[in-house]
Amino acid sequence: MKDQVFKVLKIIIPIAIGVYLTWFFISNSTEIEKQYFLQSFNEANYGWIFIALFLAFLSHLSRAYRWKYLLEPLGYKPKLSLMYHSVMIGYVINLTIPRSGELARAGYFSKYQKASPDKIFGTIIVERVVDLLMFGLVILITFLFQVDQEQLTSFNTLKSQSLPSWVLPIMLVLFLLGLILILAVKKLRSKAMGFIKGIIEGSLTILKLKNKIAFILHTFFIWSAYVGMFWITALAVPEMDSISIKALFACFVAGAIAIGATPGGIGLYPIMVAAVLTNMYGYQGEVAKSFSMLMWSTQTIFIVFLGLLSLILIKNKKEHLSNSIDA
Repeated sequence: MKDQVFKVLKIIIPIAIGVYLTWFFISNSTEIEKQYFLQSFNEANYGWIFIALFLAFLSHLSRAYRWKYLLEPLGYKPKLSLMYHSVMIGYVINLTIPRSGELARAGYFSKYQKASPDKIFGTIIVERVVDLLMFGLVILITFLFQVDQEQLTSFNTLKSQSLPSWVLPIMLVLFLLGLILILAVKKLRSKAMGFIKGIIEGSLTILKLKNKIAFILHTFFIWSAYVGMFWITALAVPEMDSISIKALFACFVAGAIAIGATPGGIGLYPIMVAAVLTNMYGYQGEVAKSFSMLMWSTQTIFIVFLGLLSLILIKNKKEHLSNSIDA
């Protein structure tokens, strides 16, 4: 009973925070901003948005293909379709509990490939470390673009201006409670240690890569696509089509932080992106809020569609996917 309650709370609490932030975002918008929001959705150039979504799809496909290079040292050569469906299922699960999608991705792949979930998760940890390094590079580029000291000061104060004061303390408390629970309960501690051992073995695959250049090229393509689809979506909004490269990178960093903090960035993504546009670059509130919501909603709906489609396809092809391998 306690386990079920804990599992339910893990889902409800992050979503509840996201729902509250969405309400906070909307309730702090003026009537003019709300009207402009509906107008911008009606008048947006959806040709650009479809191009951005196609680029997003290519980034997901590239991520799935890049994963192959980490799986090969473990002796696995699965079909691209299985890797892709596992990636997309992980993305859609991330919309419920932040970062839980990595576990789901490893679980689904292991189920159909008959592999060790811990080792598979270890390869995903390697991916996340590489992505963290790339995100650090993007942050460095962003700060280099912010040559105006006043903009740097605004960037540093965005957190206090755009978020309710209680959000970050609550997230920290939840993290500490989870850590204490693992350390206090022997059964959980034992599972955690076994899990860590499997992760370490899977993580060591980075040292055995046979196609390092291809892995690096896919990594740069994925992150270039992330920034690119943000810019292409901006082209869909007339007031945003001339967005500067430094504003583009600053908004991208703010949005990426929001996605990591709440399930899929729900509520927090439009708040932070709009705060960057208004506080640092002088965009009108209605323009900034409309664009940030358009960017978040189109990408999120697309991920949900692709994730649910992958869930259906992977179940329908269970027998085929679990037994087939290719070179």
